[in-house]
Amino acid sequence: MGGDTIVGLYTRWSVKAVWRANGTSTLETLAGTGQQHADKASSVRIVPYSAVNDTQSDAFLPYLWKRMQHDDLVDYYFPGQSATGFSQFVRLFSGDGQVALVVTDATSQQWNDTIAGFISWTPSLMGMSNVIIAGFIFFRQFWDHHTTDEAGAMAFNYWFKETGAQVVLGVCPSQHVVALRYNKRIGLKEIGRIPQAHIFKGSACDAVLVAITRETWAERGH
Repeated sequence: MGGDTIVGLYTRWSVKAVWRANGTSTLETLAGTGQQHADKASSVRIVPYSAVNDTQSDAFLPYLWKRMQHDDLVDYYFPGQSATGFSQFVRLFSGDGQVALVVTDATSQQWNDTIAGFISWTPSLMGMSNVIIAGFIFFRQFWDHHTTDEAGAMAFNYWFKETGAQVVLGVCPSQHVVALRYNKRIGLKEIGRIPQAHIFKGSACDAVLVAITRETWAERGH
């Protein structure tokens, strides 16, 4: 994807997600019947998701997990748990966190073509600020500047416009240079580091704290 991989933010989750209350399948949502947030000119959209209400979750969640394993992305959400973390992943998508799918405009409605990745977030009131601790993963097939930059912009638009967040906060492994480069490109700024608090390719490294405010995002023309 031109050298940049997109796993810029890392998160843990604790708040229940809302998708549809009537048990609509993932494919039906991708066909346009589910809740969604999209700008008119966008080729990707953000679709809130909960496995509890997805009639295809028994197939869909293993599919997502295997795709993360194949693209070597598991460590960014579940460090060191590529072989053991599936149960935590299921809990994340079943209400332990707020989750949304990043969906493309592909007409095939095949998951490989339509699911570009996912975003997740946990709201946290810090002082007088509504902060979300957020993360996103984009699958390797979509690692190009156009798709990932557009998807990142859609994610931040969603967080700031739909969740009421005033600040988006994330954590990235210090050794993941290309992810840090992507974070900077989309407007995130480093605000601190926690020594030896992350894992990159099986080795401990610093956790880089990155953030952006709603005002700064708006100043960038969004």
